[in-house]
Amino acid sequence: MPTPEFSAEIQQQAERRAAHCRALGNRQRILILWLLVERERTVTELAAALGASLPATSHHLRILEFGQLVKNRREHQNIYYSLAENDEVKYCPILHNSPIQQIEPV
Repeated sequence: MPTPEFSAEIQQQAERRAAHCRALGNRQRILILWLLVERERTVTELAAALGASLPATSHHLRILEFGQLVKNRREHQNIYYSLAENDEVKYCPILHNSPIQQIEPV
């Protein structure tokens, strides 16, 4: 059976969607996204809320960034993470109706 040929654009879109799916394939990363629905947070805040180490939390954030689900900004010594502003986030069903209602600041 011949392999269909796809344009570079379609292949890039497929890779972005695959990265998105890989990023969502972990419980900790979904919890991070739910925390970021509320507001932007530092790695330290996220790690404390998850009960996870800073290196593990940073690793999850890198995967979420690669999947284009989160973005970051630096302010002095802190890096703040928030949800990315794109269609993947806007239309992601996992982010709608997050079960986390009120998160106390850490």
